Amino acid sequence: MNSNKRPVALITGANGGMGRVIAHHLLGSGYRVILSCRPLGNGMHFCKSAVQEFGAGNVDLLEMDLASLDSVKTAAGQLLDRETCIDVLINNAGMLGWEPEVCCGGYEMHNMVNCLGPMYFTWLVRSLLKDGCRVVNTVSVMLRYGKIPVFFPYPPARFNRFERYSCSKLALTLISFRLAALWKEQGISVNMADPGIVNTPIIRLHKWIDPLTDILFRPFIRQAPRGAATSIFLATDPSVEGITGTLFRDNRPVRLPGRITSHPDADRVWSFFINLCTYGNQQ
Repeated sequence: MNSNKRPVALITGANGGMGRVIAHHLLGSGYRVILSCRPLGNGMHFCKSAVQEFGAGNVDLLEMDLASLDSVKTAAGQLLDRETCIDVLINNAGMLGWEPEVCCGGYEMHNMVNCLGPMYFTWLVRSLLKDGCRVVNTVSVMLRYGKIPVFFPYPPARFNRFERYSCSKLALTLISFRLAALWKEQGISVNMADPGIVNTPIIRLHKWIDPLTDILFRPFIRQAPRGAATSIFLATDPSVEGITGTLFRDNRPVRLPGRITSHPDADRVWSFFINLCTYGNQQ
């Protein structure tokens, strides 16, 4: 808890479907919430609506593009200048792209936005994470099907959106395990939330398939409130105090198989991440 006894939470992707639900819940629970959104998006509009509902002293905006290391560094610097403590950090932002994309440094976009960007930001703001802080990383059931290719985190010769997405979520999980172990003695918990298959804008299959999907598929998958529930639980519930390095789904811990918890590529992913944090953008 921060010095004035008022908890502070930061949510990335705060203007998305689940992000809005999480933000409204925490604001309604007495948190001051920092909404992290992409520049030039609708983050400012969402921030203004939250200010109108909860008051200017309860809401802040932090613009950050997770596809850009420079943007992540700038946002982290701004946060360090104006805050003394973050009680809850929810890495909620994510993407499922349709076309192959790379960001600065040549990193494949899913790996950057879903994994390296949010984890780099978390590493940079480490000094704000005190004893009792909770970090919640949004993963996916797809992590079980992920593989870490030899070219990680760079793009493959052939693009498959689901392979790249599952790879990024597996890498996020492997880094979460290491951060949890590294920060456990400092009282910082790092857990993962699997929201399930949620009806959000990132589920987009094809312009000819989507109409059928809207009719046959979307009504039966989870809506944003249920998808957000586990992140809210990990951020606020007293029962998870002291628990770290654990995946939760529907507010319950999930046992992952040994092929993931002892993944043969975990050292390689961690080494790349630490080099990135130490030396910055690697060409």
